[in-house]
Order: sequence, then structure tokens, then C-alpha cells
Amino acid sequence: MNLVIQNSCIEKGFLFDVLSKIYIATDSSPVDMQSYELCCKMIDVVIDISDIYGKGDGIQVPFDKGSSSIIKLNNATVLYLREVSRFLALVCILKEDNFDKQGLIDYNFLCFHKGVQEVLDVRTNQQQQQQQ
Repeated sequence: MNLVIQNSCIEKGFLFDVLSKIYIATDSSPVDMQSYELCCKMIDVVIDISDIYGKGDGIQVPFDKGSSSIIKLNNATVLYLREVSRFLALVCILKEDNFDKQGLIDYNFLCFHKGVQEVLDVRTNQQQQQQQ
């Protein structure tokens, strides 16, 4: 997380379990409760919008591969949410000026996403081997 945050000029980042809104990982800077609550509310907004406008097949899944959201606040701050897996999301807080480098942020996110997916794949493979 520290590398993603540092290389993307992000102020703060959280890896959230979307359903419980508990952050699983964050960078090493101190956690401000207001920032945490703001990120939780962003997840609520994305889920609510997804419930209304998302295409569902009867299964309640808050995110899919294309899920993302950008919220620009009136204090020159941007909240940026990206789907990591069906139940994980990376939520970042950054200054609006730094969001001009969205391509860099997206590239670093893809590297982070790949790393998280490799960890999840190892866990899935271990479970499958234990069942056999």
C-alpha cells in the first residue's frame, strides 16, 4: 500500500471489505477517523447507485470488474474508488491537482490489483488442494 500511495501522489488509501466496510489494509500514515468515515460513505453511495442502476441477475454483488467511482469535493479533494475483487475495493483520498495524473494512478492500481489477485489465487489453490 505504501508504494501505491507514494508513487501515485495519494494522501491516504484504504483497502476495504465492501460489505462490512472494515479496512483490511492502509498505508503507514495515521488514520484520521473523518477520512475513514468519508470513505465508508462513498462505498455506501456506490452500492446504492449499483442497486438502482446495476444489472443484476438475482445475486447481490456490490461490485463487478468495471466498478469505480470518482467524487470531487468542494475542498479540492478527490475520493477515488476502484474495485479489487467482488468484495474488496481500494478507496483513495487525494488532492485534486494530483488527480491530473489519473493514468499514473490507474497504472499503479493495476499493479496493486495484480498483486492482490496473486495472493487471493494462492489462497484459493491451497483450499482446492486441501479438498482433494
